[in-house]
Amino acid sequence: MDNKPKLIIRMGSHAEKDYILKLGKKFDGIIIGANVVEATAGATASLLGQKLKLPYYIDPMTYVFGCDLEGIRSDQKRKKKIIRDYKRSYKSLASELGKLFSNALETKKRIYPENIHSSMVKTICDDVVNYQLNRIRQEFLKDEEYKNYADSIPNVAGVFSPYFYIPSNSEIDWKVFIALSSTTAKIINEIPVYSVLCADSELLTDGAFINKAINEIPLTGVNGVWLWFSKFDELYISEEYLKGFKDLVEGLSQKGLEVYNRHGGYFSLILNKIGMTGISHGIGYGEKKDVQQIEGPPNPPIVHYYLPDIHKRFGVLDIERCFDEMKIISPKDFYGHMCDCVICKGVIKDNIEEFKKFGEDRYATPESKRKSQTPAAAQRCRFHFLINRIREKEFISSNDLKTIIEQINDTQEKWGDHVIIARNSTHLTKWQNALK
Repeated sequence: MDNKPKLIIRMGSHAEKDYILKLGKKFDGIIIGANVVEATAGATASLLGQKLKLPYYIDPMTYVFGCDLEGIRSDQKRKKKIIRDYKRSYKSLASELGKLFSNALETKKRIYPENIHSSMVKTICDDVVNYQLNRIRQEFLKDEEYKNYADSIPNVAGVFSPYFYIPSNSEIDWKVFIALSSTTAKIINEIPVYSVLCADSELLTDGAFINKAINEIPLTGVNGVWLWFSKFDELYISEEYLKGFKDLVEGLSQKGLEVYNRHGGYFSLILNKIGMTGISHGIGYGEKKDVQQIEGPPNPPIVHYYLPDIHKRFGVLDIERCFDEMKIISPKDFYGHMCDCVICKGVIKDNIEEFKKFGEDRYATPESKRKSQTPAAAQRCRFHFLINRIREKEFISSNDLKTIIEQINDTQEKWGDHVIIARNSTHLTKWQNALK
C-alpha cells in the first residue's frame, strides 16, 4: 500500500474548477457531490470526461434524504410568486437514485434507516452503484456532438455504498450501515468499494462503538472507509475526541482497509503515519462539516489567510500585527518568517504593505451597507491555502512522526511570544498529546 497521504479535492461548484485545473497534477483525485452533478450535469461530464485527467469519485449524497428535508429546500420564484420547494438539483438526484429517495420528497418524509427492510437493500445498492458508474456516461450519450466519446469516459476511481447519518450507538442504524456496505461490496469487483461512516462526533468518545467499527466494517468486504464525524473540527475539538479518532483510524487500517477523512485537515494528514490513507476537503473550506444541510449566508464568507506554521487561518490584520514583533519590514523578511509560496511572492513584491491585498474589500453594489472581500483577494487566499496544503502533504510524505511532532513543537516556540497567534494555536498542544 502506498504510504504517502492522498489529497482528494472536493469541488463544491463549477466556479471552483479553475483552481483544480491549474493545480490538478498536485492532487490525487477529485470528488464531486451528486447535487453538483445534477445542477450542472453537462459541465460536470465535460470536466471529468475530457478536461481533467484525475481519478474522480461521485458522492451519491444519500445521507441528505435521511436528514431534515428542510435543509434541501429554498425560496424559489414561480410565476411572480415566492414558494418554498426542494432545490432542483436534489429533485433530480432523488429521481436518479431510485424509488426510496424519490418517495421521500414526494411524501415529504425523510428516510429513517429503521424503515429500510432487508428486502429493500439490494435494490437500493444497485440503484446507487449504477448512478455512480453511469451518470457521466449518460450525459455524454444525450449530446449528439459528444455521444461517440461516451465509451471512452474513464470510470470512477471507487464506488460508495449508500449511507445515512448515525446519530448514536444505535443497533438498528448500525445494522443498516453494515447491510448497505456488505451488499455494495458484493455487487461490484472491478473497482474499489468504500463505505461512508457518517456519524455523530460524540461516538468518538464511545470505546464500544470504536471497537465495533474496527471489528465489523472489515467483515463487509469493502476496500476502505471514508470517515465523516459531524462537526468534528481538528482545531477546536478536545483531546479525547482526537485520540478516539486516531484509535479508529489505526484500528481500521491495521485490518487492511484504506481509511480516508472526508472532511480533514493537517491533523488527519499526520495520521497517515499510523494508517490514514488520505483526506478530502474543499477549495479553502470543508475541513469540518455538520451533516445537516444549512443555507449559506447572503454574502460570501471571508476567506482568511492561512498561516502555514499554525495550520490555521487568521485575519489579515492579525497577521500584520505580528510584523513589528518579528521585525518583518521587507518582502524578504516575510518570505523567511511567514510564507514564501508563489502566491505570496507574487503579491508581496516591493513592499510589505502589499500583504493587505489578501484582505482587499469593497462595497459590492452602491446599495451595500458594508464591505465584502473582493473576488481577487479571496482567490489569492484560496490558492495560497491549496499550495500550502500540497506542501504539508509533501512534508508528511518525507518525514517520520517524531520529526513531524518536533516541527509542531518548534512552531510553538517560534510563536509563543505573539499573543494573538499563541492564544489561537492551542490545538497544536492537543495534536501533540493525541499523537503520542
